[in-house]
Amino acid sequence: MKLNAARKALVAVCLFGMTSLVVAADFVDAYEAASAEEYNKAARIWHELALKGNRDAQFNLALIYHSGVAGPQDEKEAVKWYQQAASNGHVQAQEYMAVGYREGWFGLDRDVSKAEFWEAKLDQ
Repeated sequence: MKLNAARKALVAVCLFGMTSLVVAADFVDAYEAASAEEYNKAARIWHELALKGNRDAQFNLALIYHSGVAGPQDEKEAVKWYQQAASNGHVQAQEYMAVGYREGWFGLDRDVSKAEFWEAKLDQ
């Protein structure tokens, strides 16, 4: 799948620039796969880690679904994983959920109380 330069750069920044360093071999394998633009492989690895509760993998998997780099873009699935990561204390996922509800992004209905809920988590 070809991506234009701006979208490719955005995906790279989101996937790599915002993820905390994790030393688990599987996470490193997923990172390397994504670096090589093998997004399907990265998604498979992150999915396994996400199911085990790894919040960084949950966030990266959400980014994969959100961007559509490993298949069709799926905002509903992205929100599911953003929410999991946010619930597990991933700060950027909490920010995404807050903005998503405040602005009506990611297919979410605007909901001030849910936006405020996630914003309050950022202050903890």
